[in-house]
Amino acid sequence: MIKLIALLKRKPELSREEFARRWVEEHTKISARLPGLIDYRINIAIPEQEITGELPYDGTAELWFESVEAMRAAFASEIGQAAGADGDLFAAVRLHIYTEEHIIKPVK
Repeated sequence: MIKLIALLKRKPELSREEFARRWVEEHTKISARLPGLIDYRINIAIPEQEITGELPYDGTAELWFESVEAMRAAFASEIGQAAGADGDLFAAVRLHIYTEEHIIKPVK
């Protein structure tokens, strides 16, 4: 299983609230239809942070696929191309990191 972690920075003309609404309520109408997509989560940064000033990213997305090949095929598809074009409308930066997830349970 492969997980893509996307780090997004909003376009300067968008408020944090506009960016979050656009991503969660509108973009997902396209992106949630990616072929082969197993799971999908969006994480919006909250104002309470340990760093001061402008955050480097306004949120992350996690998308799971069966393999790197399945992920690449999804983004090459018509829906994948539409999702990328739509993302460019509200995100100034979209950085993708391909990962293998390791789940560590808390020790009690």
